[in-house]
Amino acid sequence: MRQWAAVVLIALSILSAGTANAEPAPSDPTEPAPWTSTSDELADMVMDVIQHGGPAAPTTTVVPAPPH
Repeated sequence: MRQWAAVVLIALSILSAGTANAEPAPSDPTEPAPWTSTSDELADMVMDVIQHGGPAAPTTTVVPAPPH
């Protein structure tokens, strides 16, 4: 049983190494570049969040304790 586990682990590591070394497909130069934010836009977004102030919105809903 341990031999099969070792064989599977070796095979997975070989497959993952091949995938990690794969070259990306060349992109079509006629396609427009994907939209990205400029550093000024990112700075504005960060400043908007910082200036928002106040407590942050809760990320979870409080569940009442079950009755005893």
